[in-house]
Amino acid sequence: MRRTELTKQNAKKKGYAAFTSATMTALLCVLMSPYVLLAGGPLTLWLSYRWIRYRAEWGLRF
Repeated sequence: MRRTELTKQNAKKKGYAAFTSATMTALLCVLMSPYVLLAGGPLTLWLSYRWIRYRAEWGLRF
């Protein structure tokens, strides 16, 4: 595998992690209570930030 393919795969994994975190936070917020946002919100923001920063560092387009 070439280096660009590996960076794209890593970016895809980070994107899936951020998306899954956002989905689970929203689902649990609807099913349980809005207080789940206090725990899941910062985690989702952090994972999304890591994903966007990784794509920007490697020059990957969206």
